[in-house]
Amino acid sequence: MAHHAAPSALPPPDALRPVLHLWAFGLEGGWLSRHLAARLEAAVSQAPHLAGLRDALAAWNVERQPLDPAFAAAGLAAARRLGASPRRRALCAALARGGAPRAVDAAWPALRDGPDPDAALAFLTAALADPAVAPAWRGRALDFALARGRSGLARAVAASLAADAALAPVVPRLLAEIALAWDGPEACLEALAGLNRELFPRFHALATSHCLAETGHRADALAVLAGLWRTEPWHPGLTLRLHALARPLAPADLDALPGRLFVFLYTFNRAALLEATLDSLAASRLGPAVVTVLDNGGRDDTAAVCRRAATRFAADRFAVLRLPVNIGAPVARNWLAAAHGLGPGDLAAYVDDDVRLPPDWLAVLAGALAADAAADAAGARIVAAAAGAARLIQSADVRLLAPDARHAVRPLVNHGPGPDLGLLATVRPCASVSGCCHLLRGQALAGGAPFDMRFSPSQFDDLARDLTSCLAGRRAVYAGGLAVAHHQHAGPAQARDRAAVGQLAGARAKLDGLFDPARMAVVAKRDLDTAWEELTGKWRELRETRLPAT
Repeated sequence: MAHHAAPSALPPPDALRPVLHLWAFGLEGGWLSRHLAARLEAAVSQAPHLAGLRDALAAWNVERQPLDPAFAAAGLAAARRLGASPRRRALCAALARGGAPRAVDAAWPALRDGPDPDAALAFLTAALADPAVAPAWRGRALDFALARGRSGLARAVAASLAADAALAPVVPRLLAEIALAWDGPEACLEALAGLNRELFPRFHALATSHCLAETGHRADALAVLAGLWRTEPWHPGLTLRLHALARPLAPADLDALPGRLFVFLYTFNRAALLEATLDSLAASRLGPAVVTVLDNGGRDDTAAVCRRAATRFAADRFAVLRLPVNIGAPVARNWLAAAHGLGPGDLAAYVDDDVRLPPDWLAVLAGALAADAAADAAGARIVAAAAGAARLIQSADVRLLAPDARHAVRPLVNHGPGPDLGLLATVRPCASVSGCCHLLRGQALAGGAPFDMRFSPSQFDDLARDLTSCLAGRRAVYAGGLAVAHHQHAGPAQARDRAAVGQLAGARAKLDGLFDPARMAVVAKRDLDTAWEELTGKWRELRETRLPAT
């Protein structure tokens, strides 16, 4: 049986803020999980009562990222202190022997992020075939496989472990992750049946709950996650996810909204992607929404795609605006808002031209805004959907770190590693949401140019608008239970040549230049305060909630 720290021995969330001030942002994301583990390890010498939490986090991290040797070493120490089984201690010890890559391979980051994934793949294939260095490269190879959609490489990593008797028990754990990434939740549930629950009890319960929820078995998902939360009530992500399952967000009645409702798309020479997006849009529940497509100076078959799509919408609820030149994303957004004369009580959704929308997407976003009077924008969890891509989160809620010497604006990457396991399928206020699919109040689009044209052709204009709103005392709300599939990744992962890298660097410099560091420090603190209020409030609500038994 797995051993856990007694729940009564673990402190409530608000008691952690003095030593772990970023705890309320969650444990997902490579930097954040490492940062919190290091802070907690350092804090135990001065605060021995946190030792149980340190061990619980170490046990969690080794199950979440088993190929990370540092996490495995911490997990081994925790396993010894907690009296875990000899098999778990032996596995942690074997994983901790992975070591670090050789200094001569310091060129790996350039290969990993370069425009030629085949060169990186060849490097990793050779590394995995060399017994002397393979242990140090398995984790990096799996991360690359997930990020660049190389399922064959991911399976090769698992196969390389199977030949080692000490490491073989981790193979079913990796195969479950790989199944979820490329084959879907049903395949993951099948793979989880072969997982040793003594070695990976936390991962088994989390992945099972997520896959049950994704396949429509919400009550079963709630029961499984409630069982995990009872033994791991310290985990901020589990608290927020369990609360979202136990008290789901109520979707809005689109036909009863007080103002008008719009859906805006802008597109440039992506007719095939646009057609698929319009198909999913037409199949969704739109209520009285008016859909408008802005053809941003395209020279492909966009016009024909729009003519075909028009037959799927009511005659007075689909329109196309055609511009002779590409005016860029920020100006296109402003043009659409101005063309319809939005009033403060209206709602307008902006949707990228390469997404797949769930049937209830608009009602969920409208419901999130209805439930949060302080929010001007509502957004979704954005999940990768390109052919061959792993099901990774591209964007969740945007949280802010305090400014530093380099950047006035410091968004925190709070998603990953690996495929989406549901920990960000939550509802909470935040500083910003993804512009890939978001719903805004008409009052947030007033003033003629809410999206800054200096970010043309595209990058950070949605973030800058949200931050401007934050400076005015408003915020966004994240409806993470809504997953929107996105074909193309925005941001650094899209910059695959010198021109794209330069454009991204220029947009980043503009973003920092537009916002005063002192004012951004205030906004970042308010975002963190909001996260703590949300976490502690929902933790207390769950303590008073009658949760189902597994």
